[in-house]
Amino acid sequence: MPTETSAARLIVETLGTRTLNEHPEAPRHDQLLRRALRRRRVTLKPVGEHSQVFVFGGVVVGGMDSVVTTLVSAHARRITADPQLLRRHLQLQEVPLPAEQNDADQTHTDQADADPGSGDQRTGDQGAADPGTTVVRPAPSAIRAFVVGERVCASLLRLPATVLGDGSSTLSQLMQADAQARSRHALLAGTAVPVPADGSTPAAQDQLRSRGLDPDDVPARGVPVQLQDSLEISAGGLTIDVTTVLPDALHELAVEAVMAVPGLFAAAVDLRVPDLESAEGAVVLAVLPDADISRAHLPAYGEPRDVAGAIADEILLRASR
Repeated sequence: MPTETSAARLIVETLGTRTLNEHPEAPRHDQLLRRALRRRRVTLKPVGEHSQVFVFGGVVVGGMDSVVTTLVSAHARRITADPQLLRRHLQLQEVPLPAEQNDADQTHTDQADADPGSGDQRTGDQGAADPGTTVVRPAPSAIRAFVVGERVCASLLRLPATVLGDGSSTLSQLMQADAQARSRHALLAGTAVPVPADGSTPAAQDQLRSRGLDPDDVPARGVPVQLQDSLEISAGGLTIDVTTVLPDALHELAVEAVMAVPGLFAAAVDLRVPDLESAEGAVVLAVLPDADISRAHLPAYGEPRDVAGAIADEILLRASR
């Protein structure tokens, strides 16, 4: 039996003791930024179809092109859009990176290709778990840290669609309960893995059986069952806020990655982390200046974090210098 990691313990504890957060609405990334700026008495004025300027006290203090603010320079956008160029900048600052292979995949985890926790985690065919169960076994964790200025204002543990066995409910019943809980979270509604049931399409059952799962099995109490591999919310992925859980060293790594890019003062950083309690062995997978901040405002589990407010404050701070 593999040694349990801090991430595995956290997942079991979270799914076993907390309920999925409820959010009746899910503001978009740009809406969150606009609200944060207006709360600070910043006026937003359109200057094009997708561009706006921010005016405070009659002075232009910044702007936004689509979802990217002036905390991301044009030079920084060029660097982060080029995987090889980004890698060279990170290497210059000795930021730890994964072994060089397919950088286009490694630096765009939003496409679900760099899922550090999505390796083959199926144990049903190895006899290490009850027949028909897929257990989340120790693997490097996927962390997304939102960096603004020189600090991390939110960190999320990202995991694929997972349900926790209770020793009495079938896998199908656990999935039904998961779908109901997601329906009360506007960002997650409709993202549950299809539940096999009478009258359902054969594809739903085939999807589970391809992973060695049987919807009629009863997973043991406290056993997390991974339903698919993708970390993407649209595919059923979940997030757990770990902002106050991660050590300073991991947050410092995320900040170093952002500071390695000239003209970049706000971005999400994707990390692959072997141990949530240490930065040892952690590597930077991606630097994403256009990452959706609504994930931090509306995590599946844990406290919401005001990334939009941090961005607004940073814009005003830099304008005052």
